[in-house]
Amino acid sequence: MERMRSRLSVPVVVALVASVLLTLATPIGSLTAAAAECSLRVGPGIPPPGSVPSGLPGFHAAWYGQSGYPTLCPGQTARAVVAYYNSGSLGWRIAPLEYAALGTWGPSPGQDQPSILGGDGTRGTPNTRFAGYNRPAAMPHEYIGPGQVAWFQFTVKAPSTPGSYRFYLRPLIEGVQWMEDYGVFWQVTVVSAGPPQRVTVTSANTAMDLFIAGSETFRYDRNDAFEANDAVITYEMFELVISQSDLVDIRYESAPDGVSSFNVVGDFGAFPPMVAVEAGNFDGNGPIKNDVRVTITPPASGGSAVNWNQRAFVPAGTAKCEAISGWYQPDHPTETGSFVDRDKASGTYCYRSGPQSAGWNAFGYSAPVTVPAP
Repeated sequence: MERMRSRLSVPVVVALVASVLLTLATPIGSLTAAAAECSLRVGPGIPPPGSVPSGLPGFHAAWYGQSGYPTLCPGQTARAVVAYYNSGSLGWRIAPLEYAALGTWGPSPGQDQPSILGGDGTRGTPNTRFAGYNRPAAMPHEYIGPGQVAWFQFTVKAPSTPGSYRFYLRPLIEGVQWMEDYGVFWQVTVVSAGPPQRVTVTSANTAMDLFIAGSETFRYDRNDAFEANDAVITYEMFELVISQSDLVDIRYESAPDGVSSFNVVGDFGAFPPMVAVEAGNFDGNGPIKNDVRVTITPPASGGSAVNWNQRAFVPAGTAKCEAISGWYQPDHPTETGSFVDRDKASGTYCYRSGPQSAGWNAFGYSAPVTVPAP
């Protein structure tokens, strides 16, 4: 179906875009109701313009409609869709100097800058499966010719602090040029809410798209939102993960057309380790306390024998280490148990560790640790 969409004529696509955007949207409720029910709400989709330029020499893109603005509870995710019409004379294809993508833009977060609303789990971004930390989406098909429409999809995630956030983007041809700036953005409203419901899975039946926790049955489908330790995963990955004894944080919508959120925070057999840190002088090299001892303890449920261990330099005063705290970089990638990160510059650091066998960034995080000035 997606491949057919990119080859339809402009009038047909106009009607189809409007139809799909309205299908994606549900009436937006009051902030108070959203906070109390803690359910995802998406405003009406924005339809394409009545006409767009066509056949401009070179690479060009015209905005062609988008899904509506979401209202979310902290930590909740929402899918976003934006359509761009190839208004140039050259096709977009998966090839060097012809590859179309969406890039982050200003004023928020800024050109090519990371965002707290989405990313790939690097440079302080939450892992919502962007194509890169500053590339929300890549080409949906191998080729988008002149006069055809590309449907770019990506996922945004609500920060933990209630408020209103904007996320700007702009299309580009990688390594060649940025295409037209139509001021496209998503307005993400985050409302106050209590924590999600946490359950322990008693049994799972992926053939029937359900799992049981105690006396409750939870059904899911491809329209729901899935995560593993706060990293966005696909429906297929969720079905591989969910099993007896898993811990799952849930914001559940029982209506068939509702969007539920499932976050596997304790995957039996692959749960992230505990990460403890301490600053001091552990290498015996003088009196300066510029080393960090990192202790990685496997979970009681059993864990991976090989972990990704990473470190981020974070702002002073950071209260909690999480994916968006800073830019995590590989360090001691195959260590297990305790190791010493030697001779660090003064400042505050976060450490994280997660199983290499996982198909997503499922990390356990340390508390912030400060290396004092000499």
